[in-house]
Amino acid sequence: MKNVLYLLFLIFSIFGFSQTETKLEKDIAEVDRMAFVDPDSALVMVKKLEPKIDDDKLQSKLLLAKGSAYSVKHLSSAALKSGFEALDISQKSQDSLMMVNTLGFIGNQYYILKLNKKAINYLNRAETIIDFLKDGSLDQMSANIYFVKALIYKDNLDPAFAITYFDKAINAYNKNNDRSSLLNKNITKIQKGYSLIDIGKADEAENLFLEVIKESERYKMSEVSSYAKVGLAITYDNKKDFVKANHILLDTEKRLGNTGNVGLLTEVYDALSQNYLNQNNAPQYFYYNQKLEKNLLENDEIEKKSFSDLLKKNLETQNDEFENNQKMFYLFVILIILFSFIALFYIIKKINRLKSTKY
Repeated sequence: MKNVLYLLFLIFSIFGFSQTETKLEKDIAEVDRMAFVDPDSALVMVKKLEPKIDDDKLQSKLLLAKGSAYSVKHLSSAALKSGFEALDISQKSQDSLMMVNTLGFIGNQYYILKLNKKAINYLNRAETIIDFLKDGSLDQMSANIYFVKALIYKDNLDPAFAITYFDKAINAYNKNNDRSSLLNKNITKIQKGYSLIDIGKADEAENLFLEVIKESERYKMSEVSSYAKVGLAITYDNKKDFVKANHILLDTEKRLGNTGNVGLLTEVYDALSQNYLNQNNAPQYFYYNQKLEKNLLENDEIEKKSFSDLLKKNLETQNDEFENNQKMFYLFVILIILFSFIALFYIIKKINRLKSTKY
């Protein structure tokens, strides 16, 4: 649990076009923004723009926007396909900045699929380029990469190392004053707070959650505020202040209402069921545990669809490779037979010529 924040994190993808951007650049930026709000419309726009683009950088950016739309639709294999196409273009054009963007995108997609080893591999490659370039325009992407790496270390039960990367992400986000950096910074602080709880620093976590709530309410970032309140309730639960924890969680559940935010409601139900279990309140525990299980099943169905879709594509690729290998083998055999017949014909002809010369 507490890992669904990457879905919210995905909403803020930044390409960093220049102030003198062209019409095509503006269109691609619009596709990227639309991908997280209306992915189907974004994909329609992609089809219209694709024939108009012959620039490598713009083509890579459009492919990443396309990949983001597929990712929101939980079509992970299609998202990865777009990411790898963008990576291939950026490598051929030797565009280091776009390579960082594409490697970060691919790493994030593998993280969503919980393929952490693959995710770390691509994120490490991106980080190596970042360290080499030391380019200020990469601050936002650097922060995103540090954030996802921190989540992976957190998932692998290494909270202390995760905190190191959360701090690196926060420092990078602090270099920009735009709203998306502010939002991502606060999301990162929330995840850092959970890691602080894991290492027994509940007081530090409480201060961090309160700081996030204050800032997110000031800038009207309601979902971030709700996530931070769940974390704050968990710190009170750790301190056995169940009344205060319950009050925060029940108020958050009421505020969410029918927003359809399955991920956030799952966090609330998880915290409430755990809280009532700690109080030995069996009826309330079973009530919220049932709600939790229902949401988890919904999340699992989405993840299974994404993973099975990816597996299916991998198998199709393997089958295509096998068929191609078979075709190449048969072609090779035919060529050998033809070569043998030609060689035999030549040898027989040579022998007959020698015989006729002799006689």
